[in-house]
Amino acid sequence: MQRGENLALPPGGFEEATLTSQYQDRAYIKKRVGFVKLCLQHGYPIVPVYCFGENKTFWNAQGFWNLRLKMNSLGAPAILIWGSKFLPILPKRTPNGLLIVAGKRIEIPKIENPTREDVKKWHDKYMAALLKIYEDYKHEAYGDDAKSMKLELW
Repeated sequence: MQRGENLALPPGGFEEATLTSQYQDRAYIKKRVGFVKLCLQHGYPIVPVYCFGENKTFWNAQGFWNLRLKMNSLGAPAILIWGSKFLPILPKRTPNGLLIVAGKRIEIPKIENPTREDVKKWHDKYMAALLKIYEDYKHEAYGDDAKSMKLELW
């Protein structure tokens, strides 16, 4: 960061892995504000990125969200996954492959001591940009199946 190079911070973590579903695109981002605060403190831009099709590489048990998310908060990833038929720890091939899209760069002001309101303002802009990427590229990623698809933000 001191050299001004790009840095990738995937904010989803255990929670996003727990919520992953083959049938619904989800991003665990509503409570993930630390990366925005860091960007504000240093004046770094944010580039929203979304990976289409990643949720189709593994089957993941669904439900019991409160218990599973509580387990995650205690450091125990609460996922039950199954990938390839012959070697379940490896991902499955997806019908449409993966499509990784980087959105428009969000220029962030440098604020050494950002307030909660500052962080919320820029976090909301990030979430809006993430939703825009999803809406703009879901047809390219999923074809006709994309018509009724939405990105759930948790």
